[in-house]
Amino acid sequence: MTSGTGHQVAALQRIAVFSAAVRGHELGGWRMGEGYGAAQCTHCGAELRVHFPALQPEMDGAALDDVCGQPALAGKAA
Repeated sequence: MTSGTGHQVAALQRIAVFSAAVRGHELGGWRMGEGYGAAQCTHCGAELRVHFPALQPEMDGAALDDVCGQPALAGKAA
């Protein structure tokens, strides 16, 4: 990862932490993979993933969809 890419990833992670915090989540440490990073809420386990392709970085996951304290499973039982 180049220095410029590293700064972009760090900025995207800060945005993700803020976005999750708005929903009451507190993200733990980041696990980095090729082209993505992931972190889980330390309270409910909801995950947030950031994807950083060169053209359009994005993020997704239960930590963006649900308020903390709700089940963090993608296929919640009705």
